[in-house]
Amino acid sequence: RLKPFGATRVTLWRFIGLCGLGAAVGPRDMAPDGGPVVAASLAAAAGGGGAWAARLLSIEAAEAELAAGADAERALELELEKLYGRAAHLCQAESRSLAYAGEQHKQVPAAIRRLQETLQQTSGVADELSGRVRRLDAVCGRVGEALKIVDDMLELRECSDHVMKAIATEDFERAARYVARFRASQDALPPGTDDASVQVLREAEQQLGFAIRQRFEAAIMAKDKAAVSRFAKMFHPLGLAREGVEKYTEFIRRSLADRCASEFKALVPATAGKRAADAEPSPYAQALTSAFMEIADIVQEHQQSVEEEFGSDNFVAVLRGMVDEADTQALRVIDKFTKDNIKVFKQQAGIDIREVGAVLEETALITQRTQQFHSYVHNVAASVVEMIEDKEAWKAELPAGCSEEDGLLLETKLVRRVQELVSEYVQVENSFLQQSVEKAVRETDMLDPEDGDVFTTTLVDDVFFILQQSLLRATSTFEVQAVGATLNCVSDAIGDQLKAALHNNLQESKRLYSNWVSHAKNIAQPAPGQNPLESLFKDSEGKLRPNLTSAHSWPHSLNNLQQCLEYLHKLKEATEAAFEDSFPHDGPDKDKLPMLHNLLSMALDDKKQELDQMHALHCREGVTMFLGHLRPSLEPLGRLDYNIDEAQYSDFQVNDPFAKAFNNATEMIYQHIKLVINSNSCEEIMQELATRIVKRLEKEALSKRFSLLGALQFESDVRVLCSFFTNVSEQALRHKFARLFEMASLLSLESVDELRELFSEVRNWKLAPDEIRKLIDCRVDFEASETELSLLLPS
Repeated sequence: RLKPFGATRVTLWRFIGLCGLGAAVGPRDMAPDGGPVVAASLAAAAGGGGAWAARLLSIEAAEAELAAGADAERALELELEKLYGRAAHLCQAESRSLAYAGEQHKQVPAAIRRLQETLQQTSGVADELSGRVRRLDAVCGRVGEALKIVDDMLELRECSDHVMKAIATEDFERAARYVARFRASQDALPPGTDDASVQVLREAEQQLGFAIRQRFEAAIMAKDKAAVSRFAKMFHPLGLAREGVEKYTEFIRRSLADRCASEFKALVPATAGKRAADAEPSPYAQALTSAFMEIADIVQEHQQSVEEEFGSDNFVAVLRGMVDEADTQALRVIDKFTKDNIKVFKQQAGIDIREVGAVLEETALITQRTQQFHSYVHNVAASVVEMIEDKEAWKAELPAGCSEEDGLLLETKLVRRVQELVSEYVQVENSFLQQSVEKAVRETDMLDPEDGDVFTTTLVDDVFFILQQSLLRATSTFEVQAVGATLNCVSDAIGDQLKAALHNNLQESKRLYSNWVSHAKNIAQPAPGQNPLESLFKDSEGKLRPNLTSAHSWPHSLNNLQQCLEYLHKLKEATEAAFEDSFPHDGPDKDKLPMLHNLLSMALDDKKQELDQMHALHCREGVTMFLGHLRPSLEPLGRLDYNIDEAQYSDFQVNDPFAKAFNNATEMIYQHIKLVINSNSCEEIMQELATRIVKRLEKEALSKRFSLLGALQFESDVRVLCSFFTNVSEQALRHKFARLFEMASLLSLESVDELRELFSEVRNWKLAPDEIRKLIDCRVDFEASETELSLLLPS
C-alpha cells in the first residue's frame, strides 16, 4: 500500500513520525528502490515489545490523516488554479486597456493641432467682429454727436427766440434758465454754428447780468429780503456764483450792522444811573446775543438754499463773512461796555460793591455768549465741509489763517478781545471777592440773641454765598483761565480772611464764654422757650449787649467753624456740577475737565484739612473749659484707696466713690453743649473728654495699690464710665477704654494659674510689658514668686 506513495516518501515518513514510528523506521532503513527494510524494522521493533504493537495499531490513523492531507492539497491546488485563471483574465483586460490607451495617446497630438487651428480661426473671426463693432460704435458716436449738435442748435435757436422776450417782460428767472442752457451748450457747438443766435444770447447774457445787478442793488437798498434772495439765486446760472455769494454776504452783513446799530444806541451802562427800571439787567450781553441769534436765524433760513444754488463751499464763504461781521459788531459792544465801566475795570475805588458784581455778571455773560456762538458756527461750518466733494481743491482756495477742518479763521479779533476781557475780569473778580469776603466777616456778621434754635451767625452763609457765586460766575465764562484764577482766589480767601476771622472770633468768644460757663447755673437746663445762652449776651447790668456777633459767643463761633466744613463740601459739589455743565464730556474742552477737577481739589481740600485741624483744636480747648465742673467729681479719685476689704467693698456698692458723681456732672455738661453746639462738634468734645478721663484713670491705676476686691471695684468704675460715654456718643469709643479693661483683667486675677491661662491666650495687648509687670506688683494679695512672674510675663 506504500508503493503508490514512493515518490513522496519523505512526506510519508513525516506522517509515520507523527504516528510514533519514526524511532523504529526511518529513511535510512529504506531500500534503494524506496521500500522499507522490513526485517531490520521488525528486528528493531522486537526490542520494543508491547510498545511496537501499539504503534502498529495507529497506522490506519496515519493513513486517514494522510488521506485528509491529500484532500487539502487537492483543494489548495484547485484554489490556486482559480486564482491563476482570474489573474490571467485581469492581465488580459489590463493589456487591452493599455493597448487602447496607447492608441488614444497616439491620436492626442493630432487632436491638439486641430484644436489650435480651430482657436486661430475663432480668434480671427472675433477680431473681425470687434473691428466691426468699433467702427459701428464710432459711427453711433458721431451720429449721437450730430444729434446733440442738432439738439443744441435747436435749443440755441429756441433760447435766442425767447430770451429777449423774457428779459423784456422781466421774467428774469426764465431768462436766466435760457442763458444757463446756452452756457452749458456753447462749448459743444463747432465754430461758426448759428452765429446770429449765439450773438443774441451773448447780448442777452450781458443785459440780464446788468439787470440782475441793478435789481439786486435796489433790493439791498430797500432791505427787501425776498427780492435779495430772489436775485442772489440768479447769479449762479449766469456763471457769477462767486459774485453772487459776495453780494449776498454783503447784504447779510449790512442788514446785521443796521440791526446792531439800533441796539447799540440803546446801551446804557449800569453805573450811569440812566437805565430804565424795566431795562434788561445785562444790556451789553443782550445786544451781543441778539447779533449772534440773528446770524443763527440766517443760517437756519438760508443754509439749504445757498448750498443748493451756490454749493457747500460757497456757503462756508458766507459763514466767514457773517463771522467777520459778528466780530465787528461784537467788538463795538465790548469796547463800549469796557469804556462805560472803566471805573470798575481800572479803579474800583468808591464804587458800590453791588455795581461791581453786576459788571462781573455781565462780563461773564458776554464771554459765555461769545464762546457759545463760536462753538455753534464752527460746528455748522464743519458739518458743511464734510459734504464738500472735492476737498483738496477747496483747501487750495482757502484764505490764509483758515482751518482746514471748518474753513473759518483759527483766531478772530473777537476771540483775542474776549481773552483780554477775561484777563481784566479775573483781576476785578479777585479784588471783588476779597472786598466782599472782608465785608462779610467784618461788617455783616450778626447774631440773633432771641433765636434759641439757630446757633450760627450770618458770617458763614454770607461768605460761602460770595465764594459760590464767584466760582459759578467764573465757570459760566467757559474760560479755563478764569476758572483757575478764581479757584486760587477762593482758596486764598478761605485760608486767609475766613480762617483768620474764625480764629479771632473763637479766641475772643472763648474769653467771655470760659468765664460764663464756669458757673454751674449757666449750664443748667433752661426753661422752655428760653435761649440757653441768654445770660451770656447780657452785660454786668443785665442789659443786652449791642451789635452781637460770633465774637460774643464761643458756641456760635465753633458752630460757624463746623458749618464751614459742611459748606466746603457743598461748594465743591456745586462747582463740580457746574464744571460738568460748562465743560461737557462731549464738548471741545472735554480734555480740560480732569485738570479743572484737580485744581478744585487742590484749592479746597487743603483748606478743609486746615479747618478740620482747627476745629479739633478748639474742641479740645472747649473740653478744658468744661473740666472746671468735673474737677470736684474727680477729686475723690485721687484720694481713693483700692486696697479695701469686704466691708469697704460693700460700702462702695452703696456709696459710689466717684464714677456716678462724675457721670452726673458730665451729663449736665453734655445736655448743655447738646443744646448750643452742633452734633459733630458735640461728638468731638465728648470723644476728647473720654480720652482725657481714660488717661487720668490709667495714671491713677498705675500709682495705686489694689486688693482683689479693690480690683473688682476698679473694674466696676471703668464699666460705669464706659457705659455712660457709649450712651452719649454716636461714634464708637469703647476702644478708648481697651487699656483700662486690660488693667482691670490683670488686677482681678486670683492665682498664678489664672495668670498663666490669661497669657496662654493669643491676644494683642495694648499695655506695655513694663506696665503689665507694674500692675501685677500693685496687687497686695497676689502671691507669685519672682521666677514665676519672669516666666509668665512678657519681657
